[in-house]
Amino acid sequence: MTHWLYMPHLETAGKEAILEGAEAAHAVRARRLRIYDSVYVFDGAGRIAVARINDVTQRPLQVHLVIDQHKHRPSSAARIHLFSALPKGDRQATMLDMATQLGMTDYTPLRCERSVSQPRPSAYDRWHRLLIESCKQSHRPWIPVLHPPVDLKDWVSQCADRNAVNVIADKRGATAGQAIENRLLNAEYVCLVVGPEGGFSDTERAHLGRAQSEMLSLGDGMLRVETAAVALTAFAGRLLVSNGPDP
Repeated sequence: MTHWLYMPHLETAGKEAILEGAEAAHAVRARRLRIYDSVYVFDGAGRIAVARINDVTQRPLQVHLVIDQHKHRPSSAARIHLFSALPKGDRQATMLDMATQLGMTDYTPLRCERSVSQPRPSAYDRWHRLLIESCKQSHRPWIPVLHPPVDLKDWVSQCADRNAVNVIADKRGATAGQAIENRLLNAEYVCLVVGPEGGFSDTERAHLGRAQSEMLSLGDGMLRVETAAVALTAFAGRLLVSNGPDP
C-alpha cells in the first residue's frame, strides 16, 4: 500500500520538497517510511503527486521528497454538507473522521436548544488535523471545509437562498423511499441535519416546518448524534457521485 502524506503548498513545490513537523514525524515514526519509499502527497484541494523519499534528516526531522506526476482531481460533483449538534467529548472526533471517509465535503456545528456541547474556537485546529488524517486514510484529495457554528433557526432562514436538497434526521420522519432517493440522485448540493440526542424542541420543529426538507427516520432506536450523522452521510453518499477511483 502506498501511503498518503499532506503537503499544503504542493502546487508550488516543484520537483523537490521537504516535509517537516507533524507530517514528517507521521511519515518516519508512525508509518516507518524510509529512503526510496514511494508515497502520494496531496494538498487537500484536489492536487495529488507521486513522490519518492530521497533523504531523511534529524534535528530537525525532515523528509526530503522528489516529486513527479502531478495531477488535479476535480471536486465531487455533489457537495455533502453536514450540519450537526456536537456530541459529547471525543465522539465528535469519531463523527468527523467517519463522515469524511464517507464523502462529507463541508461541516457546520449546529446550535440547538437542547445542545449539551458548544464548539470552542480552539477546536477547529484539532478538527482540521483530524480531517487531514481521515483524508490520508481514505485517499480523499479534498479536505472538508469547516464552517462557523450556526443556530438552527438561522439555518432554516437561509434555506431559501440555497439550491439544496435538505435531509433532516428525525425519528418521526419517513423511512427511506424512492422519492427521497430520486431527489438525492439528482442533487448538486445536499444539506444533512442532525439535532441533539434530546431531539428538536417544539419551537425548533415549528421552524423546521418552514424549511423545504425531507424528514428521514434512521430507525426505531434513539441514536447518538455521531451515529445518526454517520448513518445519514452514508445514506446520502452512496447515492451521489464520488470523486472517482483512487490514483
